Amino acid sequence: MKIIQIPDAIAKAYQNQVESELASTSMTWNFHEEVARSGSAFRSSFSGFSHLAYLIEETESIISPMSSLLLPILFTFCEKANVEFNTLLRIRVGLFTRTMIETTHHNPHVDFSQPHQTAVYYVNDSDGDTFVFNETFEDVSVEQSPAHANANRFTVAGQVAPKKGTMMCFDGRHYHASMHPMKAAKRIAITFNFV
Repeated sequence: MKIIQIPDAIAKAYQNQVESELASTSMTWNFHEEVARSGSAFRSSFSGFSHLAYLIEETESIISPMSSLLLPILFTFCEKANVEFNTLLRIRVGLFTRTMIETTHHNPHVDFSQPHQTAVYYVNDSDGDTFVFNETFEDVSVEQSPAHANANRFTVAGQVAPKKGTMMCFDGRHYHASMHPMKAAKRIAITFNFV
């Protein structure tokens, strides 16, 4: 399982602009009691906030004003990393605030049940790594994933620490999990899903 990681994926001035806008008091956030998609059957739940900047749907697409600021991050990364880009599926901004719950990571999940790429851009310096697991949705179905997680059967393939300007990418079929910060006040990351 390959994880591509590029520090300073975009120019410093662009990094600062993205952080300034996403950390501003005018940014809109939605609260989620569980950040993993199939959250109801997990032993523990982990809350957080999100802003959906873009989502492609068969009936109606969601596009927020933030999408025009964020989409060039993905284009720049794909060019630098030599990663093929055809179709954008989703741009989701996630926010976790400092939480003192002791755990290794949040609940493992996949964002889509179709082959795709997942890329994560770190908006600010923080703790709270992103974990990528060896298991894919072909190995463990989405329905089976809570039981698999509750039994601690997911195995870590790699993890990336949040550093401002760093972007990482992996095969989106792999389960992955975020983690809340315990030292930094906040952790803001942008997840891009694409084919």
